[in-house]
Amino acid sequence: MDVVDSLEQGVAATRRLVDAPDLAGITGRYFDGEKEGRAASEAYDPAYRKQLAALTESLLPSRHLRS
Repeated sequence: MDVVDSLEQGVAATRRLVDAPDLAGITGRYFDGEKEGRAASEAYDPAYRKQLAALTESLLPSRHLRS
């Protein structure tokens, strides 16, 4: 079973990513709480990402209807 952080832990982890001088300029990395980690394996699979993008697009209203 996955461990779910408390609201306070989530806020502390987010504040660290925003405020920590040692993380200034860091982009494009995945963090699990306060530790750098790896996203789920699907995040690195181009075919899965393409499938997810297509599903997402199918669930959104048509582009011509958006403002």
